[in-house]
Amino acid sequence: MDVEPTNVSRSPPRDELALVPSVWVDDGKGLRKELISFSCKSMKKPSELSRCLVKIGDVSDLGTRESNFLKLDEPGNEQWISMGSSVTPIDYYVEQILAQMFTNERSRCTISCKSGSVSFVLELLRIEDNEYYFTRSSAQMLTLAKQYKENGVKCFAKYPLLAHQFFNRAAKCLLSFAPLEYLDPAIEGADTIASIQSLLETLNLNIAACLLKQNRFDDALHMLEYVDRQNNPSPKAIYRKALAQFHVKQYTEAVKTLQRIDYATNKECSTLYANIVTNLEKEKEKYNSMVRKMFG
Repeated sequence: MDVEPTNVSRSPPRDELALVPSVWVDDGKGLRKELISFSCKSMKKPSELSRCLVKIGDVSDLGTRESNFLKLDEPGNEQWISMGSSVTPIDYYVEQILAQMFTNERSRCTISCKSGSVSFVLELLRIEDNEYYFTRSSAQMLTLAKQYKENGVKCFAKYPLLAHQFFNRAAKCLLSFAPLEYLDPAIEGADTIASIQSLLETLNLNIAACLLKQNRFDDALHMLEYVDRQNNPSPKAIYRKALAQFHVKQYTEAVKTLQRIDYATNKECSTLYANIVTNLEKEKEKYNSMVRKMFG
């Protein structure tokens, strides 16, 4: 009787392949995943808090793009990826694709960029810590929000859009316990509640900075509305609000905003104040000139 060699690989049965889409596409993000193989031992997908053991190989066209996950010098080696840990755009999209995979799935993945596409083969070997936000306590969510915030700070200078994603994610972690004023100090801990409120204010400023960098000045003003309700706003909050007002030509309002603090002692604020006054005078002169032409 013939014995089948043990080293011959078999294609998975059709009923197993039917469990996983042969092609998954996210046109909005330029992502594509084509199934190569799948062994149905578990129908688990990674959650937002999972650690995933993966194998990545056959990376092509990465070029000069930064990535901590796609390692050209270590092709095919196993590595752990913690969801939400990426600090480069390529790695962020690797996570987005990974979130759509099942354990023991192997797929050809493509990330479309402005100049070309990055391609690689991704295999999900194991998932650990497959938890979800709603299972976490306020203290645990505070720790997670701090982690997301630090990731945002790390990538803000080079990748402000990615930083914006992290700051938003951190804020959502904290706002899942809103309204914060109803949290019970006896249950959540007074220090935890105070830390949540403090971090949320910092995140609002960080998100406003991202919006300013994207020239979304009206959105930044909306994000900074809370500054008007503060008795002692920080110079950073005042500066960013006044800067947004300056860019939408609310010069008078911007001056009033800066005058809420001793702006002259802050280099950024004093420079902005001078620019606002200069533009305010130009606007007044332009208006006076128009009046003279109409009625002079």
